[in-house]
Amino acid sequence: MLGTWILLLAIALAIWAWMDTLRARELAIRHGRELCREAGVQLLDQSVSLKRLRIGRRNGLPSLIRRYQFEISVDGSDRHRGHLDLDGHRLEAWSLPVGEKAAATAIARPNPLRLVE
Repeated sequence: MLGTWILLLAIALAIWAWMDTLRARELAIRHGRELCREAGVQLLDQSVSLKRLRIGRRNGLPSLIRRYQFEISVDGSDRHRGHLDLDGHRLEAWSLPVGEKAAATAIARPNPLRLVE
């Protein structure tokens, strides 16, 4: 009987982790679109992928920090790489290749929560 409960708990935990990962990727795509819209570049959203997963601390408690890498296009014929970091489901930091419009946006709206690598 105990083995059945442990198996059910393990299945439920695996389903929760899978759903949480899917939700985090959707948030990464949404944040990436918003950042690219503000910078005046195009997000190639089929290129969004999880690059790194690590454990960090927020308010003294452990949390998952996911780094998503994606590709952007400035004029439609080129590709550049960018990334963003999600702490749980909150946008923590991002990096986009700097163009004229992107530089103006970065100056107007700096990211005070930049993570150190």
